[in-house]
Order: sequence, then structure tokens, then C-alpha cells
Amino acid sequence: MDANTEITLDDLHDGILAAIREQFPQLETVDAYSEDRGKIATPACLVELTDFEPDPAEDGGTGQLSGVANFSARFLIGFRQPGMKPKLEIRRLALAFAAFAHKQRWGLPIGAAQVVGAWSDDFDPELDQYEVWRVEWRQIIDLGETVWKPGVRPTGVWLGIAPAIGAAHVDDYIKIAGE
Repeated sequence: MDANTEITLDDLHDGILAAIREQFPQLETVDAYSEDRGKIATPACLVELTDFEPDPAEDGGTGQLSGVANFSARFLIGFRQPGMKPKLEIRRLALAFAAFAHKQRWGLPIGAAQVVGAWSDDFDPELDQYEVWRVEWRQIIDLGETVWKPGVRPTGVWLGIAPAIGAAHVDDYIKIAGE
């Protein structure tokens, strides 16, 4: 990934929603965290960040909190769409999105999306009047400010040999490159 990994959650959501709107212009609604689920113009896509799992193994040396962001996109179609087979159409839409989301970075310096799966989602009573399918994906993101601001370059590279490493052994390090 690019050393400039700074993004905000707003940037991330805006990037995802913009990409969905561009790829699927037939969607009447593309939103995140929709509060009013009673009357949603369909077809629709509702996106949510469902959780975040810190992952120190993904630390890129930027000083940021790296981890796996888990997302879901719910696709909705009304039961009565003229000239349409809603049960087939919702599956077609959800799987088209899954294929689109695969390896997607949404124009941001984040890890590539890994689609987890797509399935029928019949468990939200607020969405009973719709055919609903959910697509879930994961991607690695970095939260917080990077220590590598544009234009900041290290002036020297130092080598420490274990176990003589860390602040207590600064004088034991050997300069191997730089000024």
C-alpha cells in the first residue's frame, strides 16, 4: 500500500457509495445507515460498516491502527416490480455487486476487498415488504494519522542486532546508510 494511508471513515463511506452509484445507476437509493426503512425507493443498496478487528500483523509501519473492516451491503427490491421477477432480480443484483466489490479499493489507499459471501437476508422486520439480499466483504484499513507525512524522509538507516535492540541500546546501533 501507499505510505500515505490516511483516510477518514467519511472518506471510506463516500468512496464506497460513489462507486456503487456509478456502477449501478439503476439503483434509486444508495445510502449508509439508513434511518427510515419504512419507505425506501427501490431498487436500493444500504451499506454499513458492521465491525472492525484490529490486526497488528497488518502494521505497515505508519503508526496507525491497522485492522480488518467488515462491511455489508443490503440490496432491496419491492415485491411488486412491473415486468420483473423480484426473486431472480435481487440475486442478479447482489451477485453483480459481489463481483464488482471483489478486489475493490474504492479509489482509496486501503487493502483490496475480499468478498465473504452473499445470501438472502430475511431477518429485519423493518424490511419485510422487500426482497433482500446481503453481500458482506472485508478489507484492511489504517486508522489515525500516519507518521510518514508527504515530504518526510528518513535521514539515516541504523542496524541493531538482537538482543541488543531498543532504547536501552541506542549506542550499539550501526549506521548503514544516510547522512
